[in-house]
Amino acid sequence: MMNLPVAPDKLPASYRFRISHRARHVRISVSAYGQVTITHPAHVSRSEAAAFVHSKREWILRQLAKTKPLPRSGTLDRLHLPLTGETFFIRHQELESSRAGLRQKGNVLHLRHDANAPETIRWELREWLKKYARNELAKRLDALCAQTDLSYQKLSIRLQRTRWGSCTREGAISLNAKLMFLKENLVRHVLIHELAHTVHLNHSQAFWHLVACYDPNWREHRKSLRQAVAMIPAWLDCQP
Repeated sequence: MMNLPVAPDKLPASYRFRISHRARHVRISVSAYGQVTITHPAHVSRSEAAAFVHSKREWILRQLAKTKPLPRSGTLDRLHLPLTGETFFIRHQELESSRAGLRQKGNVLHLRHDANAPETIRWELREWLKKYARNELAKRLDALCAQTDLSYQKLSIRLQRTRWGSCTREGAISLNAKLMFLKENLVRHVLIHELAHTVHLNHSQAFWHLVACYDPNWREHRKSLRQAVAMIPAWLDCQP
């Protein structure tokens, strides 16, 4: 994933390119904060992908007109998690020391951070999100195991840039904490997808048949996931 410098008088947006071995065509998505992500297959060169982006200039500008300014992590006052329907309010306390930390009390996150090191804000919030996501996603994953004949060996929670989840040959599943910002039906699809990989570590016809057994609308959900990046707060990936 790399940034493509674009002249501000042409397309005033933050770009990032990523290669997907699953993609068949070049795809463009625009987040709520104006982050433009271009996903393209490995056989499509960066120059070809860039040419496609510029051919869609008018469409991108229309989408950018609907976006909001990118908030800095230090100005965040709340976090809304669509998966659980919860909203957490953030209370900031600047310190003249390195004693940063985050303490949760009900739906309030008390965040202490070094006034001279604003990057600690983003780090603390990311760490809290991973811990909170582990509990919520583990509950849903275990519930699906109880409803199906599928199981897994180990669960880890990360904050990947490009993957919602992954599964190893040994049955270890890794899920993205960003799933907390998606709706329940899409998260369920991702969990079923990864559980199905514990049986078929590929995307064969047998794999999709197994997914369809527990998620009949998987095609619709898979399509929706391609645009779900717009639901993710941009500060999770941006530099402090």
